[in-house]
Amino acid sequence: MSELVSVLRLFRTLILRPLRKDLLRSLLTVIAVALGVAVVIAIDLAGSAAAGSFESSLTTVAGKTDLEVIANGGIDEPWIGKLAGLPVNARFSPEMEAATKIAPAGFVTVYGIDMVGEASAAKKVEPLKACDADASPAITTTRLAQLLPHRFLIGARPFCVAKTIESKGGDFIVIDIADLQYALSRYGKLDRIDVFLSPGQSIEAAEAAMRATLPAGYEISRPGTRSAENQKMLGAFRWNLRILSYIALVVGAFLIYNTISTSVIRRRAEIGILRALGTSRNAIFAMFLGEGAFIGLVGAALGILAGRLLAISMVSLISSTVEALYESSSPGPVHLGLLPALTGLSAGLGMALVSAWGPAREAMQVAPSEAMSRGSREARVRGHSGRNLLIAIICGASAYAMSFAGPIGGKPIFGYAASLLSVASAAAITPFVIV
Repeated sequence: MSELVSVLRLFRTLILRPLRKDLLRSLLTVIAVALGVAVVIAIDLAGSAAAGSFESSLTTVAGKTDLEVIANGGIDEPWIGKLAGLPVNARFSPEMEAATKIAPAGFVTVYGIDMVGEASAAKKVEPLKACDADASPAITTTRLAQLLPHRFLIGARPFCVAKTIESKGGDFIVIDIADLQYALSRYGKLDRIDVFLSPGQSIEAAEAAMRATLPAGYEISRPGTRSAENQKMLGAFRWNLRILSYIALVVGAFLIYNTISTSVIRRRAEIGILRALGTSRNAIFAMFLGEGAFIGLVGAALGILAGRLLAISMVSLISSTVEALYESSSPGPVHLGLLPALTGLSAGLGMALVSAWGPAREAMQVAPSEAMSRGSREARVRGHSGRNLLIAIICGASAYAMSFAGPIGGKPIFGYAASLLSVASAAAITPFVIV
């Protein structure tokens, strides 16, 4: 027990008091760690919230489709008539989609479908609310309807909310495809053709008949295929954000390394005295490693709190990117659970320990006889400059080589490694340039 008390007193005298005396440097280091951890936490939380339910919005309105036809550059509208003439028992529904800015709701996904055909195909049809004489009816989600005025514009055409529905997907508006073509002046092209097969109709036979009719550039797929591809791309998007967020921790790592290296240099005399009085090398190593752990823990704790606040402001930005690149999605709440908190704590503490390892090892190797000699320290730094240059060249060459490597399991692992090695190369060459 007395040994533990002695270690704590030594830690307070050798570590905590100098940190308090050099308060500005200490605060900057803690803030850098906190910001790095906050970015990691915020991107993880915002990415999870922005993905939302990731459920197709039109499923609520048009029902589950069996097949869909898509093509780069859109589908020429006459092809839907040719598909309708095929000897298959199916209904072919044209569809258009556009992200349109509608005041005051902002950018909203607008779908154009054959509302007359959908209504006649439905077994139970709820009547639409009557609109003004010059306004066309629109179906939208309950939440979006509260934001829209009674009469709103899409392009130059007026619309009114004729029906609201509950949706687990993102907010959207559904109008007749002819109205959307007129509002956006987009004639002759469709974004997709949804195929609804009647009971008893073979999906393989229908797909074969459609492939024999459509041009080679038109793709026929199952709706689940596109959703799975979007999920895969979204996973890669979130993976990239998560990996790149750790770059923010690099700034904190450099500052921790700098802070503890400065501490070792300033306290070489004290370290020499402690070594002369019998303090072991391991005890000195533990003191300075503990300094890094202390900074990392304080910074990580602050970063976890700041990360949740940052995630709330980031979720709308990431959500808009998800909707623009992948599929409609309703942002969920930002929830800070135990796992993200532990991730941030582990990242901050681990980065701090790695950064403090080198200076702590240098401190434990200080001999009492050279503790008062400043020249020996400077000579060692100059002697290491050539070694640092070699390390910089090796890291730079490795980064260059890895930048040409392909992905592993669909993830650019070598690309991430190349980025990290580029940073390491720049860090290693800096002492050589300064010397």
